[in-house]
Amino acid sequence: MFIRMFFYKIKEISRNRTLLGWNLVFPLVLSTAFFLGFGNMIKDDPDTFKTIEVGYVNTDEENSPFSQVLTSLSKKNDGIQVLEVHKYSDVEDAKTALDEDEVEGIYIEESGEVKTIVPANGLVSTTLNQIVREYENGKVVIENIAKDHPENMMNAISMMEINKSVLKEYDFGTNTSPYLQYYFALIAMSSLFSSWISTRMLEGMCANLSENGKRFECAPVYKLPSIVAGILAGVVLQAISNAIVVFYVEGVLGIEFGIPLLNILAITTLGSALGISFGVLIGSLCKNPNLLVAIPLCFSMTCSFLSGLMWHQIRQLIEYHCPIINRINPAALLTDCLYVRATYGKTEVYYRDIFTMLIIIAACLIISAMFLRRRKYVSL
Repeated sequence: MFIRMFFYKIKEISRNRTLLGWNLVFPLVLSTAFFLGFGNMIKDDPDTFKTIEVGYVNTDEENSPFSQVLTSLSKKNDGIQVLEVHKYSDVEDAKTALDEDEVEGIYIEESGEVKTIVPANGLVSTTLNQIVREYENGKVVIENIAKDHPENMMNAISMMEINKSVLKEYDFGTNTSPYLQYYFALIAMSSLFSSWISTRMLEGMCANLSENGKRFECAPVYKLPSIVAGILAGVVLQAISNAIVVFYVEGVLGIEFGIPLLNILAITTLGSALGISFGVLIGSLCKNPNLLVAIPLCFSMTCSFLSGLMWHQIRQLIEYHCPIINRINPAALLTDCLYVRATYGKTEVYYRDIFTMLIIIAACLIISAMFLRRRKYVSL
């Protein structure tokens, strides 16, 4: 019986064109508008690391220690390739390649010394110079140990390898553009729009809100299975809607969120449950059917604005001046959860946001159950 009610609720909600338009079509249109407005700023984010094209001229021995360092940096490690090395036999050929933008910098190794040539200051020059500094520091350390304590040579080399592994132990992700937050706030807004699904569902179940509600209240059956079936149906449909938005942004628009697919689908599903639970709470408290659309709309847009949908810095300002708002704002929680996962990984803040959303969902459903059970009518 419960399965049948669940599928009936799926059909009922999916046939509502208004809900379909606001919960699916509108987020797709808005994500396209974001892409046309600043999509290239996300794809070409200057903070995103890219493999550096570097030229290399060696006038000394062919297989020098520094050439081995460049070879190791040219290999992909955890999906990251630091350098793409182009070897030249002559300095003039390397400089010509630099002038023609075939390479971004040049290494010239001569008489055991490494010289770096870069056209301008920036991330590339800092990276190339830092590689040389680390190489020279390590070279000096090894030479001193070989001279003073040759018996510790193997231990020193092993410690240097351990230091390299520590530096590569964690990858913070590549999509750290501040503009990416707009898409996370868009998903949060879409999730809160699902509150309309549950308010529309309760409108058809409460006798003081609709004629269908009167018939539902008079039916000699338990009301709880039907309500639970409607809540689950709403969560499933909104989760599918959010998944379509994610696939559209990543697959069609080509903007990577930097989060594993299953992980982002799990987070957006949690956001769908968050929106549905708030809709149930609003529907259980509201006694005027005319407000069942206005209240969820005002609630969703206010929370979305405070989460950074219109201005991405507002969430940071709120965090500085009044952080409690970000702790109870469902849109800010979902936006922050996605952004932290994409930027820093599964940190303490990430789990805190998830735990807070779960608490809010449970609180909304418990309060709603208390109000729905206490409803009594003089006559129907």
